[in-house]
Amino acid sequence: MNTDILGLPVEIGLIEKELGKLWEESAGVKTRASLINLVLYTESAKQIESDTHLIAEIASKHALRAIAVFANPSASESNARAWINAHCHTLDQGKLQICSEQITFQLEGTAVNSLTSVVFSHLDSDLPFCFWWQTEFPAKIDVDLWRLVDRLIFDSCTWKEPKTQSKSIQEIAASAAHRIVLCDLSWARLLHARFAISSLFDTPTALPYLRIITQIEIHHAPGFRTAGLLLLGWIATQLKWTLQCSDSSHFFLSSDGKHIAFRLEEKDGPLISHCHLAVQTENVSFRIRRPEGSEFYQVKTEGPGLPSAEHLIAAGKESVSDILIEELGRSGKHPLYCKALNLVLPLLSPS
Repeated sequence: MNTDILGLPVEIGLIEKELGKLWEESAGVKTRASLINLVLYTESAKQIESDTHLIAEIASKHALRAIAVFANPSASESNARAWINAHCHTLDQGKLQICSEQITFQLEGTAVNSLTSVVFSHLDSDLPFCFWWQTEFPAKIDVDLWRLVDRLIFDSCTWKEPKTQSKSIQEIAASAAHRIVLCDLSWARLLHARFAISSLFDTPTALPYLRIITQIEIHHAPGFRTAGLLLLGWIATQLKWTLQCSDSSHFFLSSDGKHIAFRLEEKDGPLISHCHLAVQTENVSFRIRRPEGSEFYQVKTEGPGLPSAEHLIAAGKESVSDILIEELGRSGKHPLYCKALNLVLPLLSPS
């Protein structure tokens, strides 16, 4: 791990004192600002370096106190180290710098057990607490760790055991008396794909076809099967379908008893490159398609009795930094996420 980018090494007991000195030495040129607490937890030394760059990018949009934690629970010796840093951007024609603080911890061996106290003792007052958990959730949930978290950020597409991890986040949400807002980056990436699919049925002539969909085909990027399933779960939830599973097949059942088949296929290219909703009427087609390298979804509706329509919808940004910046600016929940996740839970499997 390259510790040079982490800032100034400090004794853990002197962190707040050293941060105070940092601002005193700025002679009024730098002003500390903070509107949220963002904690990032990883067990990858390489990740903590990229997190520092990411925090600097986020700080240009959201004033915050960032606490980055690199944990190595398998280390043979117990050790704890800390660094402080400031990420500044200029205002008032370069005369004033607004700065966000970053505190980085390295916890090794049994020192990892102090994670809860390390985090809580260095939060910035009672500001909103966002926690980005970048590794697998532990099998045993520490209730004290999650009880004050406002937004729990994670990426389900990185999970090695999606079923187990899904149950863990639901246990975390329940242990915090449902205070926590669950923020899955995989779900956030699907926002514009969901907009594009919704737009297929915007017209009065297209809307009735929602009731006679017979098949769905979704193409997703390699490694993003969970995102494809979440998109499928969202469609099924909105249309009030139920999932039917057997040893030989899986399909959805509509509220009036119709069978809806589905297929997910991995394809090189964008996150969601293709979604085709077939209906029982011949020659009627509803589909979105995103060519590789394109920033737009091609939305197309065609068939007898339907006005042939094709238009473009922005595909949005899918980078982690862009999604996080947008997510940290939100105050609401993701009410459809858990419904979509729960519906496709039986389909989740090791990646």
